[in-house]
Amino acid sequence: MKTCGWWLLLSSGTRRWKWTAKRRRFRVPSFPPTWNIHSSQAPNLKLKKLISTYGAGLIWTGVSIILVTALYTMGLFDRPDYMVLDFAFTRIRGPLAGLSARQPIPRDSLKVVLVDVDDESWRLVPYKWPYPRDDVWSRVVRNLTDAGARVIAFDIEFDSPDFKSDYLEKLNLAGSNIPFRHGDEVFGDAIRYAHSRGTRVVLATKLVNEPTRLPPDYIMYPVSRIMDADPEPGLINEIKDNDGITRKYSLAYELSYEPGTWYLPLGLKALKEYWGLQDTTLLQPRWETNEMIYGPATIKTYGKSASFLVNFYGPPSGTSLPGEEPWKTYDRFPLANILDDAEFDLRYIEEDSDWMDFFKLDGDLYGIVGESPFLDKIVLIGVSVNVLLDVKPTPYYSYAGFLQLMPGVEYHANAIQTIFDENYIKVVGSTLELTGESLRANLLIIVLLALFTYVFIQRLSPIIGGLIVVLEILVFLDIALGYFTQDHLWLPKFIGLYIMMWTGVESIPALFAIGTPEIGASLFVPVVPGMASIVMTYGSIVLYRFLMEQKDKRFLKHTFGTYISPELIDQMYETKQMPELGGESGVRTAYFTDIASFSAFSEILTASKLVELLNEYLTAMTDILLEQQGTLDKYEGDAIVAFFGAPIYLEDHSYRGCLVALKMQEQLAELREKWASEGDKWPDLVHLMRMRIGINTGELVTGNMGSRTRMNYTMMGDVVNTAARLEASAKQYGIYVQTTLPTLELAGKDKFEWRNIDRVKVMGKQETVEAVEIMALKGQLPKELLKMRSIYDEGMELYRKQQWDAGIAKFKASEALEEVFPKRPTTPSRVYLERCEYFKATPPGPDWDGSWALTAK
Repeated sequence: MKTCGWWLLLSSGTRRWKWTAKRRRFRVPSFPPTWNIHSSQAPNLKLKKLISTYGAGLIWTGVSIILVTALYTMGLFDRPDYMVLDFAFTRIRGPLAGLSARQPIPRDSLKVVLVDVDDESWRLVPYKWPYPRDDVWSRVVRNLTDAGARVIAFDIEFDSPDFKSDYLEKLNLAGSNIPFRHGDEVFGDAIRYAHSRGTRVVLATKLVNEPTRLPPDYIMYPVSRIMDADPEPGLINEIKDNDGITRKYSLAYELSYEPGTWYLPLGLKALKEYWGLQDTTLLQPRWETNEMIYGPATIKTYGKSASFLVNFYGPPSGTSLPGEEPWKTYDRFPLANILDDAEFDLRYIEEDSDWMDFFKLDGDLYGIVGESPFLDKIVLIGVSVNVLLDVKPTPYYSYAGFLQLMPGVEYHANAIQTIFDENYIKVVGSTLELTGESLRANLLIIVLLALFTYVFIQRLSPIIGGLIVVLEILVFLDIALGYFTQDHLWLPKFIGLYIMMWTGVESIPALFAIGTPEIGASLFVPVVPGMASIVMTYGSIVLYRFLMEQKDKRFLKHTFGTYISPELIDQMYETKQMPELGGESGVRTAYFTDIASFSAFSEILTASKLVELLNEYLTAMTDILLEQQGTLDKYEGDAIVAFFGAPIYLEDHSYRGCLVALKMQEQLAELREKWASEGDKWPDLVHLMRMRIGINTGELVTGNMGSRTRMNYTMMGDVVNTAARLEASAKQYGIYVQTTLPTLELAGKDKFEWRNIDRVKVMGKQETVEAVEIMALKGQLPKELLKMRSIYDEGMELYRKQQWDAGIAKFKASEALEEVFPKRPTTPSRVYLERCEYFKATPPGPDWDGSWALTAK
């Protein structure tokens, strides 16, 4: 028999486990050669090793899959996926028609033309809204008919009598005898004229729901005088997604009391008339394939609903970037142009060109300027003028950096063109919302991506694993959204385009052009559930590893971890000292700086420029602070909060504070020169940057302060508050380094050039503070300023003796010698000129101690 020592090998073992293992010894019998112990026991050992190595990661991957699937079933990914779809429309594929299209569809293939009550028409049509139907709308129908339009469809409701005719009728009933013909009858005659010429007219109807009515829902048709002309009615209701964006188009509507009877929308009715379909042609659903058949069209529906995703061909046709041409996704004409013939006068005669006469097929002027743009087209008439509020947010709502609402009439135009071209957008899983089909498709994506993530990162460090996860997400986005534009290299091209744009490249190589999909080839793959699966799997595995790595440290840290931060515990390990809450009191120097008028910088600089400027400024100032052994407390935006004399005590902490203030001002002057030499990189405001500094010495507390889970080495005390207010109040005197006289005396009055500023009572305090300005190191003040200071000091003496007239004379003389530079709000001399005038009018009295109470911090 043979005795063997076995080590217990555990991947997460500790010293305690290893010590126990050393004490164990096992006696292993010698088995006969005919006994194969590996046949039964080795697989179990391998299985345990596999479970130990991979089991936890697989468990957390499974948990991630369950969590992401639960979030998907709750609908939390619907809105983000819709946002990605909008991004695919606007940024990846881009417009299909108009000026902004990369590969625009030929104009003659677009079957829709827009006629728009726009701002121009609002100005030129000589009638108030609602326009009279005899003078305006009947002329529009006749002119478009004469110009060869095949279908005229109105996205304007005529559900109440003509306003002008109704008014005249009421006058006649009241006894007037005004001969007229009702505008609705004239409009009806125009529709009959259009039908006689082969042009069909479709009028807007609306499904209305009034909860207090029985039945609550009904369809609001045009008035009977118009309907007698037999126009085709079409519903103009819209579908909005849960984020308020219009992306889908309904193919049919039902009334609650007429189940099974479908009423068709304006777009489908326009196509019905365009194709010449009979009234007996019905919309036929094929739910098993998510399709609807209508005449020659096979419409790909959004899941098993009577709607489809509109393939928007571009941004609103009439909008544009400031100073640029309109996008012109579809041919669009102002209503004023359609009315402008020889028999109709626009409001301003100089803009009346009889434009429409050039496009009437039987007119003498036809052909002079080309073929009629309305010939054989579906002409949609609607409104875009803002006051009428018929505009909608679509996927192109945020495009090219501007918010652009789409007129409702163009929403119908995109739906019509989508059906006509059969250019449908298909969705993996049929819908983005939860259905059985979409759940199966998204669950497959979630599971596959989670497993890929686990395989990629299970043996890598969190940082390397994170980089792999980012790469996985990018590859997934490139593949998934590549199906929308049929270009699976869109992402590197997209990144390359932005890099070239940022670097100022004007000519974009064809290599970087993102492809445009073939008609009907766009497939949208929901990406948010898959991305969430990747991130959740990575996060859960990294969290599990972190918890396991912390296991061996818990015994040492559990005593401290509840009241101090992990960083301080690590510092304790290194220094063998335990940090404690609280601090040490002593005489120290508090130091505050702030950039003057910093809010103006943030208003005129971009975020990146502001960060660049602050980084350069704060780096230079902090270097000076640290050179003089100052302690940086914190940055508060542009402000620097610091102190001298802790944690290492300095005998000359007051002197160092005053010296640093002057050195910082010198450094800022050099920075101003540097920024000015860089030309147009920085605006003039940067070239004129000034900083204010407040310094105060006294008893304050420094040490570790904060919560029991997080602490910082900082300072506290009334001295600190006074230093902060000295910095802020310096603005009122137009000075840039302000301290107290006791601080200056500790620093050494004979080491600096200085002058008295005021005996002030800062806000919130009753005691008087003797404030002084530090102007320069001893012997470094220019002669002009030395002379100014001498006169100023004489004025101060007279001021405190209440000799106002003499003081005014001195301060006028010193004011003339004060240093002048742009953006300096005032000077001490000017302040005391005004103050002497004030006290001259309202004397302070014989008991006045020369102090002044500040009214602002």
